[in-house]
Amino acid sequence: MTLYFPKQLHSTRYEALYQRLTAYERMLLLREFVGLTYRRRFIFFQKQHTAAAISPIAAFRRNIEIAAIRQFQHLVIGRRVWLERDVLRPYLRLIFRHYLFGYHVQGIRRCLDRVVLSPHSADCYYDFFPNLAAMIWFNRQRPEYDRLIDALIEEVLAENQRSLYVYALLCASLIKNLQPFNEMAELAAAEFAKFSRPGSTPAGVELEFSNLGRFATFDKPFKGGLQDPLFQNMHYYKAFFLDDITWRLGGYLDSHIRGNSLLSLPRIFAQPGGFFEYSLVRLDYPRSFSMPLSLDLGLIALYIDEVIKFISELKPHSLHVNFEKITFGKLKPQLDDYLCLLLLGGDLGHNKAGKLQELRLANNELRGVIQRRKHRAAKGEVAKEVVEYSYLRLKGPSDRDYSYFPILMACKGFQYGYNMDLSCRDQVQGMLSWAHNPQLLPAVSLSRFVETVKAGWQQEGGHTDEVCEQTAHEITELLQRQNLQLK
Repeated sequence: MTLYFPKQLHSTRYEALYQRLTAYERMLLLREFVGLTYRRRFIFFQKQHTAAAISPIAAFRRNIEIAAIRQFQHLVIGRRVWLERDVLRPYLRLIFRHYLFGYHVQGIRRCLDRVVLSPHSADCYYDFFPNLAAMIWFNRQRPEYDRLIDALIEEVLAENQRSLYVYALLCASLIKNLQPFNEMAELAAAEFAKFSRPGSTPAGVELEFSNLGRFATFDKPFKGGLQDPLFQNMHYYKAFFLDDITWRLGGYLDSHIRGNSLLSLPRIFAQPGGFFEYSLVRLDYPRSFSMPLSLDLGLIALYIDEVIKFISELKPHSLHVNFEKITFGKLKPQLDDYLCLLLLGGDLGHNKAGKLQELRLANNELRGVIQRRKHRAAKGEVAKEVVEYSYLRLKGPSDRDYSYFPILMACKGFQYGYNMDLSCRDQVQGMLSWAHNPQLLPAVSLSRFVETVKAGWQQEGGHTDEVCEQTAHEITELLQRQNLQLK
């Protein structure tokens, strides 16, 4: 059965590769290649104009074929870009890695039905478990996958092959040797059981990466001599169609360009590019719709670590966490309460002069510390209000001795324990002042903070007393350790 194979590749060795795929593997290939178009809710698709009645299934298959044809014509790396040999390998490596990851996500779905998983809300992202399971497996087998990907890169470079359909086909041809899906599901189930800490509040995360750090955004025209030899500050992001490749993880390029700022003079001379971002809650590419990732902050913390390992060539930069607003607490937060949040998830470090500061605020990196937004899950649905904690520094597992789980729990407990109506706007100046010259917080402030977030968890009612007590202990230890740096 031929689902779709480009006529331009007939009588080539790629046709022989395609013929060796099973019908199921051909379907995996078609789904993965059409990918982003499918996620755009058939933006390319046409109504079926025919006198004869046509079944919905036949119409769907025809539209999939139309999308595949257009994607085949569109997803070809340009000749000029192909001559940029210094960046070809790093970008091609991302393409092949995401294609292989996507096949694993598809293959593991059915196997996960056979293992015991923690509860998952129907209102949360439907591919949360397959994505996380596939990523866990991929990261555990990383040396082997890297070896295979390097061989594929050499192959397409030698053949001057610029078609992303061919890349997807080459990855599909490896499926038979890379599909221990039952084993993948069993490993994932064991990891899920180890880290799972389900609650009752929908949450989501976005992760930003850049080898230039805070100088990545397009509005930083003078990079201070910094260089990113691997990716050139993601300058070639669109040239390699990474929107179409990274869609399963909500990938996009965030240049921090907004509205009329496109026309500002410095941008004419600025190095283009920006942050490579995974918005793990994203449903579409106009970014109008999103879904929460999960109710389980333990698994979200695990997911954060796995994503950092998956995209290891890019340095982690920042983390945005959002929680659906259910209710706020009654206690008005004081400045020290917000400073406890900064101690937990901010970035205490030394500036170029050797002075200890909270670097995200002191370096004016933030467009908001805590913000309230509206998220819509689908057309016609009423947008839900979420509270976004956007001050968090993203660090790799090797650069910290703590999990993100207690930090995520502190943020959630904060909005259940404190009155968030002002979203910290009345305390921003105090936070900025402290960030430039951080002072030791009194023990009573730390105790007040921990007790309030504990009360917030009780208000939520989503965690056992044992989890609450253990997490409160972890938060206390982390606060005290961070606070001691300020002596």
